[in-house]
Amino acid sequence: MSTAARYRAVLSYVGTRFHGWQIQRNAPRTVQAVLEDALARFSGEPVRALAAGRTDAGVHAEGQVVHFDLASPRQPEGIREGVNRLLPGDVRVLEVSEAALDFHARRDAAWKEYLYRWSRSAVIPSRDRLFVARISGRADIGVMRAAAAVLPGERDFGVFGVRLPADESSARRLHFVRVEESGDEIRALFRGDAFLRGMVRSICGVLAAIARGKAPPDRIAELLETGDRRLLSSKAPALGLTLLRVHYSSSRD
Repeated sequence: MSTAARYRAVLSYVGTRFHGWQIQRNAPRTVQAVLEDALARFSGEPVRALAAGRTDAGVHAEGQVVHFDLASPRQPEGIREGVNRLLPGDVRVLEVSEAALDFHARRDAAWKEYLYRWSRSAVIPSRDRLFVARISGRADIGVMRAAAAVLPGERDFGVFGVRLPADESSARRLHFVRVEESGDEIRALFRGDAFLRGMVRSICGVLAAIARGKAPPDRIAELLETGDRRLLSSKAPALGLTLLRVHYSSSRD
């Protein structure tokens, strides 16, 4: 008699036509929904896939990690190839590996990286238009970089996230925020233990406003100190954000 097996998979998806990761009653096209459908058709059994992070509508992923169980164990390469044949073109399983039965994609994650991309170009090339947000050609990366420098560390980021239940902490630890440029493109790379829902886009909205001179250079510090949501700028568009990768400790490799 076969024993159920747990698998860890790495996913890449273009979030443009998805209503985020999580299954929703009124939004049938989510990444979780299409992945679970493909897994069920492949295996002939219902399958629940749990992700390291719940990306919002329009947000992309290059290294989302999920785990799922199969009652009848399969070869990882066979799962990858079989499921990819059943998935739509805007989501792909990059890797599948066997995992310990107690492995959990979200709880066991050591840290995650998100990348936000802006372009100062007058015309964004077609290959980038689904993944890069427009920003003024006069946006000052030096001011943006200085503003981002106050973010790393363990602190209450609640002002930047969707409101949590009263008994849930909004404290998170950011390892770093690196703001760099490549030609007309500005990129902000965030690494942290965990992120509040909407946190990165909210921070990037403020950073973009600072870079354009629409908010004072110390606005990030002011928001962290006061928690005053009235000082927030509009969230950065979802299309510029990508979940880049999820890292696990060596004991979970």
